[in-house]
Amino acid sequence: GKVCVHSTVSSHTLWDYTGYVVAASSFELNQVENQSLGTENGQDQRDAQNLVISEGVNHLMLSTSSTCNCVISFPKMASDYKGKAIVLVGVSGAGKSTIGEMLGRAVHGRFLDADDYHSESNKEKMKNGIPLSEEDRVPWLEALRNSLRRGLVDNETLVLACSALQKRYREILRSADPNYEPGSYASIVKFVLLDVGDEVLAARLVKRAAEGKHFMPANLLQTQLDLLQIDEAEGILKVDATMDPDTILKTIQTFVI
Repeated sequence: GKVCVHSTVSSHTLWDYTGYVVAASSFELNQVENQSLGTENGQDQRDAQNLVISEGVNHLMLSTSSTCNCVISFPKMASDYKGKAIVLVGVSGAGKSTIGEMLGRAVHGRFLDADDYHSESNKEKMKNGIPLSEEDRVPWLEALRNSLRRGLVDNETLVLACSALQKRYREILRSADPNYEPGSYASIVKFVLLDVGDEVLAARLVKRAAEGKHFMPANLLQTQLDLLQIDEAEGILKVDATMDPDTILKTIQTFVI
């Protein structure tokens, strides 16, 4: 996951290594811990301009001057997610299902779409522009929790796409972890908020409705935005979901778990 680098720093830059873009300071390598680095063309590490990270696939562009310590985070291995669940949350149109399916494949996990767990009466309500009540939501969330728990007990890797707009809804899902202590937020069920601006969301929902791809009408968007509640204490990763899907995936894989 991380490489600790004791280095000399000059100016702020971006490293782009095989598609992963990491904000950091440019540096001349002095010492690297917890990761084996090799150099191209037999250059000495101190003078290297291109360093090949461990398996020879990730490249960092490096340069010069005064000292600091840096920590570089890298995407986790698929095995790091075993027995854990990542829940992609956000309002309708944020891209939860699209990113969720891709993430499931990337981490060799099983993808679950919360929409598949809605009762027909819930779907009919939403199709007609009627917001769901707590009585509608709680049994749905409990069914999702139970499905997650079965997978976690079997040491599966799980990815769930679910609106889970309020903290109390996420607490139900966190309790899929058999050892979860309510209110602690320390769970093997992790959350990622896919964040998208209102105008982009509205356009996506109108397009989706016109294509007949979803039962959620655009006129329920404001209701969902009003419900959305994120507490910083929960430690939820917030990701700009207007970025390209590959960048979103790599961000999630780098910073979750």
